[in-house]
Amino acid sequence: MLLRSRAGTVVTTALVTFVALLAVAPAAAPAAEKALWGPATLPDGSSPFRLYEELGVDTLQFTLSWAHAAPTRPAAPADPADPAYRWPAELSVAATEAARHGIRLSLLVTGSPGWANGGRAPIWRPDRAQNMGDFLTAAARRYPAVRRWMIWGEPNRADRFRPNARNSAVGPRAYAILLDNAYAALKRANRRNIVIGANTWTSGTVRPPTFLRRMRLPNGRPPRLDWLGHNPFPFRFPNLADRPLAGGYRDISDVDTISRDVRRVYGRAIPLWLSEYTIQSDHGSTVFASYVSRAVQARYLTAGFRLVDGLGPAVAGLGWVGLLDEPEASDSANWGLMTYDLQRKPVFAAMRRAPSERLRPAVKAAPAISRGGLRGPSGLKVAITPRAAGAVVVELRRGASVRARVRLGGRAGRRVTARLRSASATRGRHVVSVRAARGATVRRTVRVR
Repeated sequence: MLLRSRAGTVVTTALVTFVALLAVAPAAAPAAEKALWGPATLPDGSSPFRLYEELGVDTLQFTLSWAHAAPTRPAAPADPADPAYRWPAELSVAATEAARHGIRLSLLVTGSPGWANGGRAPIWRPDRAQNMGDFLTAAARRYPAVRRWMIWGEPNRADRFRPNARNSAVGPRAYAILLDNAYAALKRANRRNIVIGANTWTSGTVRPPTFLRRMRLPNGRPPRLDWLGHNPFPFRFPNLADRPLAGGYRDISDVDTISRDVRRVYGRAIPLWLSEYTIQSDHGSTVFASYVSRAVQARYLTAGFRLVDGLGPAVAGLGWVGLLDEPEASDSANWGLMTYDLQRKPVFAAMRRAPSERLRPAVKAAPAISRGGLRGPSGLKVAITPRAAGAVVVELRRGASVRARVRLGGRAGRRVTARLRSASATRGRHVVSVRAARGATVRRTVRVR
């Protein structure tokens, strides 16, 4: 499969073999959020939020351009009411509607105004990182309900962030200063703000693992962040068992490898925010060369969200690009769940079925049980309350081994009880895994005595 970057570079996938799944550590998010890029208003003027709710979207993603919001230098840059600011009307609509529908917003803040970067294009870093910090302070005050803040998009690309040079440290180091300053500003505004940094692309002028290694402050430390952002556009069908791509590329099948890259830099596990994932249908475009049929596009979405759900707290969220295709043309980017004229594609139903944090079932299970109790007629009692109708699968696992499995029918809001029995369970730590229709997987630790 070929993937063309937005700058036009073409790269070829490598054939692959098996790698082991990364062991992951606890993270801030209880389950991976189902995220989506989409508009605040549909082309026909109607609201898309009923669609977002139907899809089970946890988080809606938008771009906030600093260059567009602050075309002239504000006199009081930390004050959102400064008359120099031109806050986008679409974002105000999104903030109001998202709150009404119980959907989070995640903002990608990018693009410096000319007055802040020496009169250059918005892809250039500001001359003073504090200027962006002041803007973020104003934005956080303007949108107090927003908690997820992505700092710049794909800064490992020279067509997204300058300065940048092929395999050079100049871009990562410039970005590190910007990110660390943004972190300080957003945490001062509200300690609950989640700062998402790096936001690398699958490929790039500087490949993701190299960018992460060189993303250092002048004191040699990596910049502060809460979640590590990455856009894992697929070079191949999603499968963690595939060997990592050669050459430093990192696609959706390399999520476990990205986690290891991050741990090597920060010395600890950091949740991943996979903001942009998609594949086009019907034909190639000026954005991506690769494409698949509409049916296969739906399979890519299903596999990507299933892969992320299997990694538990290692991934804070996965976002699909986007709700709508571009207006149909021979080179339009048909990456949406719907056509531009609002016809649903097979991938819409796939997104609706994909695991959602907001539809995660409520689960209750005893933290410990004796081997005799697990073998007996009562077994381990697990109470599940699904949030959507459909099958409920409950497993007792020890490592990769499944010691017991029960499959039940579930109705939204109705508690069902599974009784797990096993004659082969040994003493020690086990995990109860619960998968309910449209909900993120719930895991509970159980000690067998």
